[in-house]
Amino acid sequence: MSAHETSLQRFRNPDPWHAPAAYWFWHRLPDMDTIRAQVRQMHDAGIRSFQVQARLSYPIEGYLDDDYLAACRVAVETAAELGMIVGIYDDYNWQTGHAAGRAVTGYDELRERHLFWVRIPAGASDGTLSGIRSATENLGPAAMDWHYEGGVVAWADWRAEYALVTEGARGTAVERPELVDLVDGGTDGCHVRLVEPVPDDAETIVFVSARCATSRLVNPVDPVAVDRFVEAGYQPFAEAVGDFFGGTVAYMFFDQPHAVYYDWAERTGDLRSAMPFHESLAVSIRERWGERTPQVLAAVLDGDAPERLSLRAQFYEHFSGYAMETFLGRLRTWSHAHGLRQSGHEVLGHVGGWALDTAFANWDLRVNFGLDHFGVDGYRDLTAVDAQDALVQLSPVFGDSVARRHGRSGTMVEQYFLTPPEGGTPWSGHWGLSLQELRTTAINHHLQGMRQMIFHGFYQTHGHGDDHESMRNPRFDFPPGINFEPWFADHHLRFARESARLSEFLDPVSPQSDVAVLYPLRTVWTAGQLGEQASALGEWARALTESRVGFHLVDERDLEAAVVEGGVVRFGDRRYRALVLPAVTTLRSAASLRRLHRLAEAGVRVLASGATPAVYQEGPQTAAEDWAVLAPAVEVFGAVPEEAVLRGLGAPRGQTVPTLHVPAGSAVRWRGGPDGADGFRFACFAEAEGTAELLLPDGPWQLEEWVAADGTVRVLGAAEGTVVLRLERNALRLLRVCRSTEPASGWADATDGSEAASGHGTPEWSAPQTLESGWLLEIPEDAYEEAGTGRDIAVTCGWEQQGLSTFAGTADYVRQIQLDAPVLLELTLPAVAGAVLVSVNGVRVGERAWSPYRVTIPAGALRPGGNELRIQVAPSAANRYYAGTGLRAEPEPCGLLAPPLLRHALAPDLGAGPDSLDSGPRPSSITEG
Repeated sequence: MSAHETSLQRFRNPDPWHAPAAYWFWHRLPDMDTIRAQVRQMHDAGIRSFQVQARLSYPIEGYLDDDYLAACRVAVETAAELGMIVGIYDDYNWQTGHAAGRAVTGYDELRERHLFWVRIPAGASDGTLSGIRSATENLGPAAMDWHYEGGVVAWADWRAEYALVTEGARGTAVERPELVDLVDGGTDGCHVRLVEPVPDDAETIVFVSARCATSRLVNPVDPVAVDRFVEAGYQPFAEAVGDFFGGTVAYMFFDQPHAVYYDWAERTGDLRSAMPFHESLAVSIRERWGERTPQVLAAVLDGDAPERLSLRAQFYEHFSGYAMETFLGRLRTWSHAHGLRQSGHEVLGHVGGWALDTAFANWDLRVNFGLDHFGVDGYRDLTAVDAQDALVQLSPVFGDSVARRHGRSGTMVEQYFLTPPEGGTPWSGHWGLSLQELRTTAINHHLQGMRQMIFHGFYQTHGHGDDHESMRNPRFDFPPGINFEPWFADHHLRFARESARLSEFLDPVSPQSDVAVLYPLRTVWTAGQLGEQASALGEWARALTESRVGFHLVDERDLEAAVVEGGVVRFGDRRYRALVLPAVTTLRSAASLRRLHRLAEAGVRVLASGATPAVYQEGPQTAAEDWAVLAPAVEVFGAVPEEAVLRGLGAPRGQTVPTLHVPAGSAVRWRGGPDGADGFRFACFAEAEGTAELLLPDGPWQLEEWVAADGTVRVLGAAEGTVVLRLERNALRLLRVCRSTEPASGWADATDGSEAASGHGTPEWSAPQTLESGWLLEIPEDAYEEAGTGRDIAVTCGWEQQGLSTFAGTADYVRQIQLDAPVLLELTLPAVAGAVLVSVNGVRVGERAWSPYRVTIPAGALRPGGNELRIQVAPSAANRYYAGTGLRAEPEPCGLLAPPLLRHALAPDLGAGPDSLDSGPRPSSITEG
């Protein structure tokens, strides 16, 4: 079988690696029947992979006990029977590193330990550290009970680690451990006393460490503690389901592994959180810097001179490398030894937006693997990121970028919803999720490099109505539980299959990305995650995305092996015509600027905005002078340039290889490039009506349309020159082009799926008839409220405004339509809140879960006289679960929001079938609609 034939087969029948996956939230120990039923429910809805996740409502003492592991085994056995894949989510709730406290029970010395500092000014002989605050407090009492025994933070085992005396304007630091007379520690802080007052014009900084005596988390920089976590949290799965490892059970998944972030009342300095600490880390620091250790530690806290910033960058490089090897290295070693791949994601400051400081701005993420996302990916076999809310954002393209740096492509995207609509209460989630919103989010992520969406989450239960405490009540633990959305049962499968096929279609593509954006890692180390570079990178990424210019993020380490040829810089098999420096102030060494100079001399466009390089992590501090030499060859902007400049960064491919061009102002997003099988693939999506142009070199070229909705592939014919694609709202078009031996016919035309299925060309339609009156709303017998009732209903507004403000289940709009004789009809629903199934005379004729809500009703389903038209609407669950909670300002829309329109066919266009070719002038047109 050829590569192309294999690709076709995979497209028609996607594998579980490309189909949607889910976190399966367990709220209590499930019985065997529930396990089997819910695994089957996932499978039947197109979810072909899952990870069991015991959430906060699950009794913490029951995590990983014999009953829990037995239940996991039943889940894995059921998945194996259905050909599904299982990943092992490696901890309780989230935040890898505690095994629900099992790792530290009986091992108090392995609990997280942190490094704090106390500043004592000139003339004083003592200092205080107080008001220590855990970042977990922001998550509420349920999270405090999870992280801490008894729900309280208590410190113990205080000790002095370093005592520095800094003197003079340059802040020269000298280590003086003998100055510390006493460290008097308590559960909430400590008092430090010196043997003598601090001299004039000097300051003493005493670094003290303490162990959190109530924390359930292990110390992530203690090798023994990490080994204990693996023993307590990983090994039980090997004993329970190890015979499935490497088959049905395919990978381990970590989630945001980090110690808790702590701040305190007296903290000052560049570092904004306490730092995880252990004696082995201290030893490594001494081995790295020796007598310069006090200068390095002082630079971590203070100073903006290049020499100080250089030391700061050196420290974070060392710390992040040590932390990754100590923690992630041990997880990977265990996984590989057991035949499993390693996956998972770290804390991402850019989740939910574009800027590097979009999220977790109060945490200093440099003490969590140094924000070295490229480095973290080196410890994974499967890249993963998380994404927040229904937004186009940085996470998927960043995930794809780090994967490509390690010879892979595509990323898993854990998708959750957090931000409520206007007027909603924070942390109340998004029970108002529609399938259209989910589909749009998924497609946009695919076009940015997502291979598989992991939905957060699929619920074991839908919680209770007694309270609405965030996270403790499953109902409000990052909702929605997708399977409790009314639209899930009848409509999710269609979305899942489309997502899987889109993923398979794009999988072999090497995307036409012409711009490399340098991830300013060393600038993050010196300036912190809140520096100018955070917003600058986000502004470039957003602007390039909105200008439809493909890009990847690249690592400065890539420059070392870069090859320049013909105005293009090549990193492995990735090729770029331009390199962007987003407010980059710190580079590794002068060698980096020399490489940038060579790029510019060879014709690669080098662009920069905002602050410019002034610090080298290594070597003499000549960065500012060296930049002055390079600057004339660089295009320097005060801010991200206008769209015309950005579009000019793209390669003029249309004369050499096929490419896609989106006119300015068009809503079409796309991804495409060569597929490794002598073809080119392009996926196009439009949230609003728009156009795109497929530019073909001298041909002819054969055009194929791959239909993600049903897996069919249609040959459209041969073409060359410019092919114009017109996409209506929410249209997804997948095109493959390859060299053809047939002459170009001039233009190709493909009608939409409903017309193709009818076997006719586009018919001529009558003027629409507005079906505004005569509607009855019927609620099924098994509804949770209003069961078996019916009522007259208006179709000019949702039913939430007509006495059903708390009802959010499926319901049927029913009406009679009179016909003289059966005729092909087209039903259009201009505005709907929900997914619909349309039936006529008891025969289902169509389903739609996103606009356009347009259904063709075949004449064979109709009869002369009266015909029953039934439109079943499945809305979101918002009005059921938010009713009476005060978490929403008002009910969300449900049902038909505007009168349906009905048209009948006057006469079909019999001149051409839907897949035929016709002659005509260029540019040709492939029209959706």
